[in-house]
Amino acid sequence: MRDALAALEDFRITHPKEIGSVLRQLMRRKDFLAVECSNRPHRIVTRILDVDQDAGVFIYDCSADQTYNRLLLESEESYFSATQDGVRIQFVGARPEQHEFEGAFAFRSLLPESLYRMQRREFFRVETPLMEPYRCTAQLPDKRQVSFDIYDLSLNGVGLRSKDPILGNLPIGTLLSKAVLDCNKLGTMETNLKITYLNNIRNPSDPIYHFGCRFVGFAKAKEPVLQRMINYLEMARRGRRD
Repeated sequence: MRDALAALEDFRITHPKEIGSVLRQLMRRKDFLAVECSNRPHRIVTRILDVDQDAGVFIYDCSADQTYNRLLLESEESYFSATQDGVRIQFVGARPEQHEFEGAFAFRSLLPESLYRMQRREFFRVETPLMEPYRCTAQLPDKRQVSFDIYDLSLNGVGLRSKDPILGNLPIGTLLSKAVLDCNKLGTMETNLKITYLNNIRNPSDPIYHFGCRFVGFAKAKEPVLQRMINYLEMARRGRRD
């Protein structure tokens, strides 16, 4: 899990008080966090209940599924992810211990050594049509061909979605090579993509995985074409809204 975050080094926070501040803000706003075990492909959705900076621990809610709770207690590390006002927050937590909080079962873990806080996007993104979805086909590092729905576009990347649980286990930093973006009547483009963000936006039993991807080696000569696509989609969106 730590290797999966290596590609996000520019966003890493290491000062303990700053880490505590981010976690307290998640707690105050009652934001949801997804927690994934390092030893099993299981995730729970939780909320932070308390942050004790002096003791160096934070407390978070357990799952209604006792099997998932047991797996989390057995996991050496857990991967936490959340989104707050469009800012993505990710960190690796140590093995938790069982804890009683206000009379109910909860988890307690050491504060993470580091935390990744991805700032707002530097480029405007526009969503693609829902009725006639755009598609992306690409090649994984093992040469397998995969496909996604294109959710949004920007000048520096693309948002992709899939219900495939195999794709949902791709590590952050995975390179999608020879990716073809098929934007229907607007045309196609080929580029390489790197996965910089991955989250299940629905629930574990019926997942929809959202992939944030950056262009890798995108030719400058193609940027005007991409900009025209984005302008067209934004004008179409405004037309539907008005």
